[in-house]
Amino acid sequence: MPKEWITDRQEMESLLQEALVGCLATVGPDESPYITPLNFVFYQGKIYFHCAFEGRKIDNIRANPRVCFEVHELIKIVQGQRACDFGTRYRSVLVFGRARSLLDVDEKVAILTALAEKYAGGQAVEPPTPKRVKGTEVIEITLEEMTGKRNVDRPFTEVKA
Repeated sequence: MPKEWITDRQEMESLLQEALVGCLATVGPDESPYITPLNFVFYQGKIYFHCAFEGRKIDNIRANPRVCFEVHELIKIVQGQRACDFGTRYRSVLVFGRARSLLDVDEKVAILTALAEKYAGGQAVEPPTPKRVKGTEVIEITLEEMTGKRNVDRPFTEVKA
């Protein structure tokens, strides 16, 4: 099955909704790349995550807000007799955008609640207190470009004679 671009924005956003882990790529002040896997939520058309107020990831974002974010779904590994017969069935999305720290406490409460609900498995989640929120960095990624790719098996269709 040849790889193909995903052009349907809804399909790309669906993968962003479903994925449990994403990888954030930043660039340091010395221009060195840095990738961080993290929990996140795709909420109202933007990507959000929380982190500490200090560390390499947040230092990189403060120095250069341009980021790349990746999610993927591994569907299956296809095995074969020869090395060239092996393959992977997957869907993936790359997002290019700009990251910024959220400052508004009410906005941070809403995002942290949405993030917790995503991972709660349907269990009710109590929103964090404003005191807890003030001790948490929340980052918003505004999407500027989004691309998707897939390599999936097509459903079998019976050919009638």
